Amino acid sequence: MKMNEKKKDTPSGAPISTKDYGTTPEEKSEAERLFDKIGTGSAYALRRPKDARVDRQLRRLIADANMNGDCIINSSNGSGYFRPGEDDEDAFEDYIMAERSRAREILRKTSRMQQVFDRRYQ
Repeated sequence: MKMNEKKKDTPSGAPISTKDYGTTPEEKSEAERLFDKIGTGSAYALRRPKDARVDRQLRRLIADANMNGDCIINSSNGSGYFRPGEDDEDAFEDYIMAERSRAREILRKTSRMQQVFDRRYQ
């Protein structure tokens, strides 16, 4: 583990990295404070912060937590981040469908870019 990185446990017990990603200590602290407020159930959704750097740090914390055993989603209706509860199956399915669609679009785009590059330079 690097010097600017430590491990923290999420409410689900999953460890997350608190790497600073170039944010100030205040922005990092605010992102961690907001992360700790993410609740279970869409009724307890946490809105995205207005500060873009804090938002970026928060999204990185969420992504790291999701890769390490947590489950935090962003609602499609704009209510914010939450851990889906029993009543949130539709929101969870919508989130998964949107993420997979986004991933397919990235793969299509990068595949096409690779074809253009290969044709141009090989």
